[in-house]
Amino acid sequence: MRILCLHGYGMNPDAMKHQLSTLRKLCDPSWEFHFLAGRIQCSPAPGVQGIPGPYLCYSTDFDPVSMRAAQALVHEELETQGPFDGVFGFSTGASILAAYLLEQSATHPGKPLPVRFAVFCSAVPIISTDLAYYQAIYGSLSDEEEQIIRAGQYDQLVKLPEPIRTAAKTVAHVTDILKPMLRKSRLHYLDRPPLEIPCPLHPDLYKARLNIPTLHTRGKKEPPALKESSLVMESFCIPSLRRTFEHSAGHGIPTSRGEIEDMLAAMEEMAGSDRRAARL
Repeated sequence: MRILCLHGYGMNPDAMKHQLSTLRKLCDPSWEFHFLAGRIQCSPAPGVQGIPGPYLCYSTDFDPVSMRAAQALVHEELETQGPFDGVFGFSTGASILAAYLLEQSATHPGKPLPVRFAVFCSAVPIISTDLAYYQAIYGSLSDEEEQIIRAGQYDQLVKLPEPIRTAAKTVAHVTDILKPMLRKSRLHYLDRPPLEIPCPLHPDLYKARLNIPTLHTRGKKEPPALKESSLVMESFCIPSLRRTFEHSAGHGIPTSRGEIEDMLAAMEEMAGSDRRAARL
């Protein structure tokens, strides 16, 4: 079993290896975890300062150009280091993997995805790189609407029409929550030309789905906007193939042995059912 892993913002492969250390000790020894490093240096995420740097991410601005580069990095790793049975992403790593797999599903309908299962932990919003989707959300803003977004004030964002309102509010809420990690305010992401603003995918507007087994984990103590991001990601997955696991911590991977064992059991069940399907 080979699993491609993507770390979160301000981390690196060593930090994610530390996150997964207990799970890796408990899992089948034949499981191989392959860690993909981000290419952009950034400030460290809270709690990882004890792990030697550099601290890395896959994008700092979450605009379509940098997010396409992040997806290209995933694609190259799958092509050159694969095959992989599954993927495992944490936080921004989870959203990048989901965006890549959804784009593969959208552009190659009917073709099997390059992996057979996915684990998404504490996912943040899935940011689109699809220009047509960007145009549908932000492409026809009036001057007044553009100014409201650029100002980034919640009492004005709620006055925007849908689906612009949900997209802009999601960016504002999540970047506010993640400001201690990103070290940038919501205006860094909103005060831009419309087609450079991060554009979260929404399942009502983007029809691609992940037709593979998926496991979604989130912490009970995560802020509501991040819990909502996880729920939105679940909506892109087939209900009969997805599993959800909620642990007692916050934005992170389970730390208690009992919860790690429960999470691992869900992973084993998912991977096992997938192997049985592959033999049919």
